Amino acid sequence: MKKERRESRKHPRYTKIIQMECEVERFPDDLSGEKAKLKSGDTFRATTINVSETGMLINYDFLLPERTIIKISVNDRAFPKKIEFLARITWTKRNAYKIFGRFAAGLQYEDADSDDIMKLVEHFA
Repeated sequence: MKKERRESRKHPRYTKIIQMECEVERFPDDLSGEKAKLKSGDTFRATTINVSETGMLINYDFLLPERTIIKISVNDRAFPKKIEFLARITWTKRNAYKIFGRFAAGLQYEDADSDDIMKLVEHFA
């Protein structure tokens, strides 16, 4: 008999794919002179993979260092207004398949309206 799996995370993840616009807000202070393809103020597209109350997983095409702060804009028909917030990259990895992007990153919300985050979570759930 198969054992039932229980969610071990404090905040469950909900999976759904949404396109987002991102802007590099700032890099970590200790990474000056880094050879990055993107600079502060540059924009790029990303795809959400899953969302929780404290963060999200995204796929994108440019490697960004951990602790980089990015501004995320979600402008989807499912929401009456555009949702914007800041998030910090907590980890990154290269994707084996480039279906949605070359890299994956785990984000933690930095400056986000809790009502907007709950709308995202409800939409994904």
